[in-house]
Amino acid sequence: MRQDTRALPLILILGLIAWRFLHFGPELDLPHDWRQADTAYYIYDFYKNGIDLLQPAVCWMGAADTVILEFPLPEAIVAQLQRWFGESMWLCRAIFLLFFLLCTYYFYRIVELLFDKQTALWAAVIYLALPLAQFYSRAIHIDFFAQAFAYATFYYTLAACHKRSSFLLVAAAACATIAILVKVPYLFYLAIPVLVYAFHHRLLQWLVLHSLVFLPAVLIFLLWQKHVYATNAAAPDWDYILHYRKFDQNASWYFGVIEQRLSLYHWKEIGLRVLVEAGGVFAVLLLPFWWKSQGKTIGFTVLLSWVGSLGIYVILFFNLNAFHNYYQIPFLGPIAIFVALALLSMKQRWGATVQISIAIGVISLCTAYAEWNYYQTPTELDEVADKIQELVPPEGLPVVVYKKFDCRNPRILARARRRGWSLQEAAASPEVVKRLHEEEGATHLIVVENNILASELLTSFKLNEIQQIAADTLPASRLSLVLFQFLE
Repeated sequence: MRQDTRALPLILILGLIAWRFLHFGPELDLPHDWRQADTAYYIYDFYKNGIDLLQPAVCWMGAADTVILEFPLPEAIVAQLQRWFGESMWLCRAIFLLFFLLCTYYFYRIVELLFDKQTALWAAVIYLALPLAQFYSRAIHIDFFAQAFAYATFYYTLAACHKRSSFLLVAAAACATIAILVKVPYLFYLAIPVLVYAFHHRLLQWLVLHSLVFLPAVLIFLLWQKHVYATNAAAPDWDYILHYRKFDQNASWYFGVIEQRLSLYHWKEIGLRVLVEAGGVFAVLLLPFWWKSQGKTIGFTVLLSWVGSLGIYVILFFNLNAFHNYYQIPFLGPIAIFVALALLSMKQRWGATVQISIAIGVISLCTAYAEWNYYQTPTELDEVADKIQELVPPEGLPVVVYKKFDCRNPRILARARRRGWSLQEAAASPEVVKRLHEEEGATHLIVVENNILASELLTSFKLNEIQQIAADTLPASRLSLVLFQFLE
C-alpha cells in the first residue's frame, strides 16, 4: 500500500497532463483569444516568411506590419519546428505544453530545495491542476515560457547560494536574460525571496559580490528596449483612425494610474481571480493545516517572502493584473505549495486516505471550474475568417469592420491569416476607409453584421472605385457579411 501511495503523485501528474490533450482543438479558444491571436500570427509570419526576431509581424497594421509586443523567442521556436515538421495547431499546442512542463519542472526543483521531495511532488500535482494552469498550459500563449525561465533563474540562484557555485549563478544569469527579454514582470519580484534565502544562510555578501554576472542580462534588456522603442516609433502616423496609437509608449498600459489602485472594483476582480482561477481559495481553506505544520523553517520563510513579493508585483503592474487573468499565473506557485503542505500535514494527522481524498477533491473542483468556464470557441469569428480566406487572396490587405473591434484587434485577421486593418463601426467612416485604400493600399472592405453601414460605405464611393463581391449570411452564427473589392 505504501508503494502505491508514494506513486500516486506521479500517476496524478501523468493524468493531468493527459487531460490537456482533450483540449488540443484546431481553433483558438476563450478566454483571451485576442492575445493568443497575436501570438499565433507571429508564429504564422515566421513560418511563412522566415524568422526575424528583430522584426516580428502583426496582422492589424496592413503592409506596415512590424510591431514588437515582446521578444518573440517562443514564437520563433514554434515556427522553426513547424518549418521542420509541418504546420499544425496540434504541434503548436504540444510545444507550448512542453514550455509549461519545463516551468513545472523548475517549480518542482525550487520546492524540493526549499522543503523536500514529497512536498515538491504534491506541489507539482496541484500546480498542474489549478484552473489557470489547465487552460494556459495548452493555449497559444507565451506566459508559461516566460514563467519557466523566471523559475529557472530562481532555482539556479537558490542552488548557487546553497552550493556557493559561481557556475550555477552563471546558469541563472543565462536564464534571466531570456526571462527579462520575454516578460520582465514575471522575474523581478523573485529577487526578494532569493535575498531572504541568502540572508538566512549568511550568503548575502557573497551573492551581491557575484551578482555582476547578471549585468549582461540587464544590458541586453536595455538594448532590446531601445530597439523596441525605435521600431515601434517608426510606425505610420494614422491619427485619423479612432484610438490608434504607436507602441513606443506603453508605460500607462503596464502600470496604469493611481486611481486604479484606489478602486475597490479592481481589487475585487484581482482578488476573485486569485481565489478562484488561481486556486487561492484552497490555500485559504487549508490554512490551519499548512500554517502550524511548518513552524519557522527557512523554506516557509522564503515562501512567505515570495507571497509578499507578489504583492509588490501586483501593485507595480496593476493595470496588467486588472485586465488580464493570465497575469495571475505567478500566484500559482505559492498557492500550490501551501496546498501541498496542507496535504502532507493531513497525512501525518489522519493518514493517506484523507490526504488523497482531499487532493482528488481539489483536482476535481479545479478541473470542473476550467471545463465550465474555459475552452469556448468563438465560432462566429472562425466563420468570418474562413469567408475572408476564401474571398481575399493572400496578398490582399482587407479592412474588417465588426462591432467594437478596434484598430489593434487581431481576432479575425489572425484567424484569416491576412494582413489588413480592423475597425470598429464607430471608426469606419468613408473618409477613413478611402484613406486606407488610397494611401495604404487596402484592397478589400468587409462589413460584418451591419448592412446599413455597408450600404452607406458603398454609396460613398463611385461605381468605378469599389464593387460588392459577396453578401452572405453565415450558416452557423447567422452573422451577415458584406464584402467589397476596391477597383484599380
